[in-house]
Amino acid sequence: MKALLLFPPQWTPNSPYLALPLLSAQLKKHGIDAEIRDINIEFFNHILTKKNLCEKLDEAKRILGSLKKTVTENYPDAISKFGSYSPEEKTMLLKFKRISEVLGGEVDTEKAINDCESAVNVLKSKDEFYNPETLFSAKKTIQDALKIASLPFAPNEIIYDNYFSNPVYKLDWVNIDLQCKDRSVNMFIEYYEEIIKSFSFDKYDMICISVPDLSQIIPAFTLSLLLKKTAGIPVSIGGNYITQNKTDFMNHPEIFGEYCDYLMVGDGECSIVEFSEFLMKKREISEVSNLMYFNGECVLCNSPAKELDFGEVAYADFDSLDLSLYFSPETVIPMQLSKGCYWGKCTFCDYYFGQQCYDTKSIPAVIDEIKYFINKYNVHHFLFIDEAVPPKYYNALANSILENNLEIYFYSFVRLEKGFTKEILQNLYRAGMRIGLWGYEAWSERVMKMMNKGIDLSERIRILKDAADAGLWNNVLFIMGYPTETLEEIQKTIAVMYENRNIVHSCTPSNFSLKKNAILMKFIGQNGLLGFETNGEFYTVLKDKIEGIPQSERREIRRKFHSDYIEANKHCLWPINYSDTDHILLYLSKYTCDYVSNYRSERNICLQFR
Repeated sequence: MKALLLFPPQWTPNSPYLALPLLSAQLKKHGIDAEIRDINIEFFNHILTKKNLCEKLDEAKRILGSLKKTVTENYPDAISKFGSYSPEEKTMLLKFKRISEVLGGEVDTEKAINDCESAVNVLKSKDEFYNPETLFSAKKTIQDALKIASLPFAPNEIIYDNYFSNPVYKLDWVNIDLQCKDRSVNMFIEYYEEIIKSFSFDKYDMICISVPDLSQIIPAFTLSLLLKKTAGIPVSIGGNYITQNKTDFMNHPEIFGEYCDYLMVGDGECSIVEFSEFLMKKREISEVSNLMYFNGECVLCNSPAKELDFGEVAYADFDSLDLSLYFSPETVIPMQLSKGCYWGKCTFCDYYFGQQCYDTKSIPAVIDEIKYFINKYNVHHFLFIDEAVPPKYYNALANSILENNLEIYFYSFVRLEKGFTKEILQNLYRAGMRIGLWGYEAWSERVMKMMNKGIDLSERIRILKDAADAGLWNNVLFIMGYPTETLEEIQKTIAVMYENRNIVHSCTPSNFSLKKNAILMKFIGQNGLLGFETNGEFYTVLKDKIEGIPQSERREIRRKFHSDYIEANKHCLWPINYSDTDHILLYLSKYTCDYVSNYRSERNICLQFR
């Protein structure tokens, strides 16, 4: 029995994602062979080549030429009448607009194409990566190159840390199905068809695809569609995104057979082993926890897995991954210290959905695991991917790291809890912590109570100051436009970011978004949440109706903050951070927080995203 585990685009190409290495390890622990292919990182390495970019630029020019006469003659009032056109016409006009923008001067296409391969090599080079001017120049080149690579498929577009499907269509299944089969907007079909030829399917007994995020829905189901046509073995799809949309998938039996044989929801450590045993005829299909399947009449979903003893989870298996492919000079290994969130009450959050109760690994087990990764993969940089780690646990872990003389560097999400004293923060720094991702959320005490954040607001700035004094980089996350939040309250949150720039080293702004599995959904009609509409059944964020600032205005407030904050800090490294945390970690482990936060370029090095 051998499983082929696949991770599809789109995900940040900086470092490996943890889900499949964990599942591979669980399978091997139970005597089942497994192999992982990270199609995402393979795809990034493929599209960011001079050959591919030249082909895509030529194709975009041909498309522009063929559309120009049609658009200018038949759609002279395209902007004012856009809403009256058919979806096909809207797609055509958006494609024409996007190609015109890029070829009209938005991107220096010749420079991006000629410099792209060397730019990718900069991100992988231990010498060039650590030169800030060289690094950020390379990042800008890659950003421009991705625009070129996407052009023939506009309005769909891949960027470094996201994938945008056609905005003309809601994410209903009929439109997902359409985009998975439409070569004019789907940039993955041709690539998949080529790489599938390299698979030796007779070596495998099942294929499992992991889909943790919305950005992968079109790429993942395109891949599964093609595999179902060619592989001849069972195809299953799982991951957080499948879990979040469990009910909606159950309403579409047509997915089963054409796109996959099975879907899997919830935590997969037990389910994937049970699924393998089912395929080996060692158990009945009804005994496979979290398995979703079509029985010929309707879609069924089996009961959740029994609660996992987190201490029994095998160490993640990265053996079949080529770590040199990632866009980083040194590998950052993801690790879990815990399952779930020990607070788990923030009303805007949906992380808890489909997860078991909170559980942690013992400190000795964590130390053994770190030693294992150091010895096996020669790594010293770690991402602890927990929703949050309690202060006392983190302090005990720091003490144990120091006692074992482990030379590591790490970052983690952490809550702004008063338990993070100056002494604990100093201890964490000595143990190797370099970045804390802190949820500040909002200035207003009234709004914070509605969020049910459960922290002492008077301690937030003190903690950030003590963390900065200890040498830690503070990445501060905040939300704008929570129900009933006023513009004045948002502006006071924004003022905190500006006024505390010496201790807020980078920030991650976001609009309030109503997630369909968030705790807040239990309070429709209360606390300023009036109702909602869907953006499409498979879109996890809803169109909310709230007392307060409307969704369109919230987007504009965030866009303006992003633009203004970048302009105010355009000579700085990473004033805003969405997905570069592992790169920041590498810089902080080589230099210091003072060096990175005080670095000033003579040119504008901050990257703008559309």
